[in-house]
Amino acid sequence: MIDARTVILSPMQERDLDEVLALEQASFTEPWTRKMFLGELQGNTFAVNVVARVGEAGYGTGLAVGTLLGYVMFWVVFEELHLMNLAVCPEARRRGLGADLARHALSVGSEHGVRTALLEVRASNLAAIALYEGLGFAKKCLRKGYYDHPREDAMIMTFLIEKGGATMLNEDPAILELARRESSEFKTLEDTHHRLEVQLGELNKRHFLTAEEEQQKKRIQFDKLATRDKMAAIVRALKQNRTLATGPSA
Repeated sequence: MIDARTVILSPMQERDLDEVLALEQASFTEPWTRKMFLGELQGNTFAVNVVARVGEAGYGTGLAVGTLLGYVMFWVVFEELHLMNLAVCPEARRRGLGADLARHALSVGSEHGVRTALLEVRASNLAAIALYEGLGFAKKCLRKGYYDHPREDAMIMTFLIEKGGATMLNEDPAILELARRESSEFKTLEDTHHRLEVQLGELNKRHFLTAEEEQQKKRIQFDKLATRDKMAAIVRALKQNRTLATGPSA
């Protein structure tokens, strides 16, 4: 658990990027670019981006108050959490901070009704895989040739959050059927979601994706999550309207 006296968490800002990029480039053989970080900060309404800095009580020898310790970046869209990026500076590694940042992401997701978390990690990154397994993530499958520099498979890992708010997956089927009947937009969104799911499934079957196909995959993932979020909003509004129409019970 993160102690606020030693580690301060705050939303990532554009002014953090020089330090974040330096740590990113030191941590990964295929680091994110400034443009990619800006896309998460400015153009992704589902993104939660958090930096960890040394608190007033200090965090080990030689680390001044305010020093960047690490960061975690993830998407929260209705019942799904996608862990996108996590890094810890060398001076703070092997002290549990990486696990604490991942737990923070899962905690935020749980508060928003998330039921499933997933991530991708290099198959050779045994330390990271062990960290995530220690948190309760399970290996799901290998995605062949996912990474470049060097070319390598990705291990897909998933985590089931047992506690959380209501989700689209456990909605009363009668409510979903009512949404289809009363909202043409819901039915259109549902058809779109299915189409995107099929397209994503076809891409995931391929052993190798070109740079253009990787970008296409990211757009499909984003559109799929955005579509599901809109569907959830329609369901919530429908349930609220039914409650208001019914009124308080006697």
